[in-house]
Amino acid sequence: MILPFRNAARTISDQLEALVDQDFEGPWELIAVDNRSDDHSREIVERFGDRLDVKVVEATEHLGGGHASNVGARHARADKLVFVDADDVVAPGYLSAMAAALDEHEFVTAAFDQETLNPSWVSAAHGPPWRNGDEPLVAQFGVLPNAGASMGITRRLFESVGGFPDDLPRMYDIALSWEVQLAGTPLHFVPEAVYRVRYRDNLLDLFRQGLAGSSCAPLLYKRYRGAGMKRRTVTAVLRSWARLGLDVASARTKADLAPLGVRLGRELGRVSGSVRHRVYFP
Repeated sequence: MILPFRNAARTISDQLEALVDQDFEGPWELIAVDNRSDDHSREIVERFGDRLDVKVVEATEHLGGGHASNVGARHARADKLVFVDADDVVAPGYLSAMAAALDEHEFVTAAFDQETLNPSWVSAAHGPPWRNGDEPLVAQFGVLPNAGASMGITRRLFESVGGFPDDLPRMYDIALSWEVQLAGTPLHFVPEAVYRVRYRDNLLDLFRQGLAGSSCAPLLYKRYRGAGMKRRTVTAVLRSWARLGLDVASARTKADLAPLGVRLGRELGRVSGSVRHRVYFP
């Protein structure tokens, strides 16, 4: 298992405790990748050394989860690679379910739980629950499904597509997911593996999260428009901004404002990303 982290002291112990409690009976290792942390995240990870088979390595060349995950994959000894984030938490039985799925499939992802780790006013901030319904694998940006933060993949397949793109600070999971599927390997859903997602817990951070993520969407479009990624029409963009303005005017509670902060961040992120990457993706 590969766990990249940067300044995750507030949350990483929750993930590590969940990994300690996994019931997987076979041998497995945790590669924890320090991506230029300047808090005490690394010390927290090292304190779990007597409870987990953990190896801490450094990824200092670039900032970004994709680069850190690639470094972790290079240090891993196993033929099955499972990637998780430092601010989320795997549920009991997660590792056993992912490992069993990788016996039959080369590319797998888990069910997502957006409620357990989040207060009620935050749980709907990023829209309806993702990947826990009747149609868990929905095409993202109209192209292909995305494995997201919980991803299992064979080493052979991971290396065949070149791993994660190092130059994408966000959305690198989408890029790898699409590369794998475009090369002919489908993404398999593992409902028995549950991955608990943690959202930001204040309005400003929700806005920043939406802004940072969406600012990479124009670069993703630049690379994958040939694969069917489409941009919105001018009419659709204007309608989106109009709806946002009306919703802001009628918002009364933090639960109302949380999704609006994410939406505003995403809209502005597309604008800033379009300028930065010199491609029109409104």
